Amino acid sequence: MGRLQNDEFLKQISSLLEKNAGKSSIYITQKRLSHDIEAEIGTEPFDDIQKDVKPTVFKSITSTKQYPVLVRVTDGDKDKKKKVKLSTVVRPEDLDKFWLQYTNILKAGFPGLKKKSKKKKAKRT
Repeated sequence: MGRLQNDEFLKQISSLLEKNAGKSSIYITQKRLSHDIEAEIGTEPFDDIQKDVKPTVFKSITSTKQYPVLVRVTDGDKDKKKKVKLSTVVRPEDLDKFWLQYTNILKAGFPGLKKKSKKKKAKRT
């Protein structure tokens, strides 16, 4: 399945969590997209560079650029035909709104998660 729009992705996650009902694992991955995928198409590796060429090391410059986030969810089914894969790209300007909706859906859809109970520390005498 291709990448979904953010709203459609959230609807699909909630239906996946309802169908799952805490019976099996759900795998969630999130990562920053640091480059434009379309810009890479057509580029070829440098095969004609001599082996004794040393790369120039540049000082790292702190970047203030904001990057989109890739969010993926799968049900982890071993049968590839039944496996559900969902993904979306969230733009930086939409991230706060998306994250709020996303976390609310996940909290409601994971019935097996419980808050940790705080243990009282024993007093030393």
